[in-house]
Amino acid sequence: MIVSPYELILYSSQDHVSFLTNKVDADDHSHHYIQLTVGLEQNVAITVEGQPMQASGFILQSNVTHQLQGLRQWQWYILINPESTFGELVKRTYLKDSCVYVLDKNQATELQQLAVERIFSVNGQAEYDTAMQLCMRILRINENNQKPDLDDRIQEVLHVIDTYPPHQLTVKDLSRHIYISESRLSHIFKNKVGISLASYIVHHKLETAFQAVFSGKSMTDAAIDAGFSSSSHFSRTVRDKLGMTARAIVQHSRFLKV
Repeated sequence: MIVSPYELILYSSQDHVSFLTNKVDADDHSHHYIQLTVGLEQNVAITVEGQPMQASGFILQSNVTHQLQGLRQWQWYILINPESTFGELVKRTYLKDSCVYVLDKNQATELQQLAVERIFSVNGQAEYDTAMQLCMRILRINENNQKPDLDDRIQEVLHVIDTYPPHQLTVKDLSRHIYISESRLSHIFKNKVGISLASYIVHHKLETAFQAVFSGKSMTDAAIDAGFSSSSHFSRTVRDKLGMTARAIVQHSRFLKV
């Protein structure tokens, strides 16, 4: 039995968000992340596009409607940005022919051990980076072998999103920045990244807001600063996109930027 003073331990990295939790219980939702889920105490119960499944672990393609039944058991989630090298490697290795991949028994067991023995006790970036290198090895992917095939225009858009204030980010403004039409930019972004630009902007704003909340800002101030019209708008978006309430994510949780 896993014992922790927290109900959610969250690590925010440049190309993914990783968390250990025993409080996921999500109705139908989809999000732009590629999702890896490993059950740490029992099999993961998931419904993918209406089909119920159970296994030790899954990898789920982005933008796939799914439900999760956590049953107050500990699970490890890695939500991977699909435009990153990490995301490209996972897609090419596991998601070429299906929207969901069931981890084999050995992989799931090794990831369970990694989570329990290392991820729970991470206290800094060096420890986390070492643990994630082991994770990549278990998944049999090497991020040094391949780079995402993104052209200069998309690289520039991603750079702007990372550096501009979130409330200034719109498809219209980004299209003006690289001198192409909104429809053309949206088409290129969707084709190269695999998700819509509008969806990517929303998730960037979500991440920005949560980082601010865990840094001490009120949820209302964090939501407004991240470009949401109100705290209720932020809360609705969190529920729709991540399948959890914003307060459930924040309460009894530990956050570490890595």
